[in-house]
Amino acid sequence: MDSLSLARSMRGSVGLLAMHWLLCSSTTEKAAAAGMPADPMHAYAVGRLGVLGDCPVDNVVGAACFWEPDFVRANVRAGRSVMAPKDGAAIYARICQEWGAAHLAGFDGSDRLGELAERVVDAASPLGAPTFVGWRDMPLPPAGPARTFQLVQVLRELGFARFSTAVLASDMSSLMAIMSGPTGAWNARMFGWPPPYPDGAPFAEARNAVEAVANRLHAPDFDTLTDDERDEFRTLAKAALAHASARLTPGTTAAPPKD
Repeated sequence: MDSLSLARSMRGSVGLLAMHWLLCSSTTEKAAAAGMPADPMHAYAVGRLGVLGDCPVDNVVGAACFWEPDFVRANVRAGRSVMAPKDGAAIYARICQEWGAAHLAGFDGSDRLGELAERVVDAASPLGAPTFVGWRDMPLPPAGPARTFQLVQVLRELGFARFSTAVLASDMSSLMAIMSGPTGAWNARMFGWPPPYPDGAPFAEARNAVEAVANRLHAPDFDTLTDDERDEFRTLAKAALAHASARLTPGTTAAPPKD
């Protein structure tokens, strides 16, 4: 398998796998129990995005990319009023590890997936990828499902960065990139965009073009693997998603609506 083919598969495997823990109700509950803000978005702003450190708020706005700018500013400021970003990031990393330990337990390919993921993470360019760099530099636990899953989260941030770069280089706005995607208005509301929302359907072709650019940007990240290793990585990532999904408790993940 070549690098571009593997890059095309990432959002449907690594991307979805990491999304589960970020949207899981247990993540919100554990964050609040650890002293993070009770509001899930305030916690998210100093948790997932806390890896950026105590930087200017607009640095976070730029890294978040798809949030409505005033919404992310308000959430970052509210989150920072309760907890420093470095502390929020450490708590989120621990929650990430715990989620992986629970949901990848018993998955035979966990260690090998982690080995391959770590090679990709170590070799990937940091250009245009601030949240990837922040998560890449968070301490990792020993080998096992927790370590593998944290590396999956790091790879999700890498893919997010490549997609963000492709959107910013296009004629498509952040909101239209959301509305032309599969989650549409559900995701727009989550990221603070006020209704009414534009119809994303007419932008489907433009969206496809942006995704093609994102895949081309992401492909070199996998050049560190051989053809056989890339094929193995895709197989393991899809198997890990299936394994973790089967262990989800119904109603614990805030998944977008089906209609």
